[in-house]
Amino acid sequence: MNDKINDDFNFLKDEALSGNKIKTNKLLSDTIIDPDKNVYYLAIINQSLKKLNDTSKMAEQISIDEAINVIKPPIFWKEKPILKRQLLKWNSKKIKKVQEATFNLEIEIKSNAEINKTLLIKKLLVDICELANAS
Repeated sequence: MNDKINDDFNFLKDEALSGNKIKTNKLLSDTIIDPDKNVYYLAIINQSLKKLNDTSKMAEQISIDEAINVIKPPIFWKEKPILKRQLLKWNSKKIKKVQEATFNLEIEIKSNAEINKTLLIKKLLVDICELANAS
C-alpha cells in the first residue's frame, strides 16, 4: 500500500469532517483517489463517523475534552484537536445522515461497474464538508 495516498485521504477526510472548505477543495485536487479502493475509503469515513458519534454521546454527560480522553479505544494525541474541532460541528442527526449516504453509496459502487467511483467519493466528501457547516 502507498502510505502517502492513505495519509492524504485521511487528511482529506478530516478536513471534510471539520467543514474546512478551502483545505478540502485543495486536498480534493491534490489527493490521488484509487478507484479500486473506494469501499476502503468509505470504511475509513464510517470509522471516523462512529468515533464522532460515540464521543458525542459521551460528551452529553461530560465535557468534550473529558470524553475525548476517556473514550475507548484511546484517541492518539495528534488526533485529539482534530476530533474536538469535528465534535463542535457534528450532532447525531447529521452523523446518521452521512452514515446513510455512505451506505447508499457503497451499494451503488458495488452494484454498478459503469459509474465514476472516484467522482462519487469526491462528491460525498464535498457533501460532508457542506453538512458539517450546516446548522
